[in-house]
Amino acid sequence: MAADTAPRLGDYRIVTIVTGDSWKENCYLVSHLPSAELALIDPGDDSDSIIQAVLESGARLRHILLTHAHHDHVGAVAALCRRFRLACEVHKGDAHLMRHATMYAMRFARKQIEPPAPFRTYEDQPAFQLGERPVQVIHTPGHTSGSVCYYFGGFVFTGDTLLYQRVGRTDLPGGDAPLLAASVLRLVESLPGDTVMFPGHGRPWILAEAQNWWQGVAASPPQFTQFEL
Repeated sequence: MAADTAPRLGDYRIVTIVTGDSWKENCYLVSHLPSAELALIDPGDDSDSIIQAVLESGARLRHILLTHAHHDHVGAVAALCRRFRLACEVHKGDAHLMRHATMYAMRFARKQIEPPAPFRTYEDQPAFQLGERPVQVIHTPGHTSGSVCYYFGGFVFTGDTLLYQRVGRTDLPGGDAPLLAASVLRLVESLPGDTVMFPGHGRPWILAEAQNWWQGVAASPPQFTQFEL
């Protein structure tokens, strides 16, 4: 997607790069236009395309942020960190998954990836900013122990915690269905209804839509699989 056709939300422009053949994971470039600073969220695969998009943005890459550490979200981390001399950021609860990402990529996808490094872990409320604007981290365990959402005010990146009319799978390493349901409920109740949600796979939607949907499925929410796209 070219930058001039990417969605603009207030002072931000968001470019989506769909990566990987099987899982079609969404990697996001979030540009804060007044400061020309950039955050990269979930570089899952296709490192060359992501690097080219970063360079074409004309912005300075400040953060590489992970919503969680499953292999389809971290496959291009090593190349991006090396090219831009940054460490990526991941919640402490997913440190184990980061260290074993290459094994899980081979086990679940028969795919070789570089170990996602270097990385830094955080917990509680890390002080991330983009253009001196705070980025709120919302811990949403359930899909993995360290799953998080990144809220920029007006829009949020939900990873595999909450996708369009689906929640993340809980039969993978780190999964916990009751914990995920509690995280989704807290998420849909805590943010404004007009918040735009950008998930780890598939199309974006509005939080008010998710609130209505959740009321009908909370007892047994359908889970996302790769075959639905």
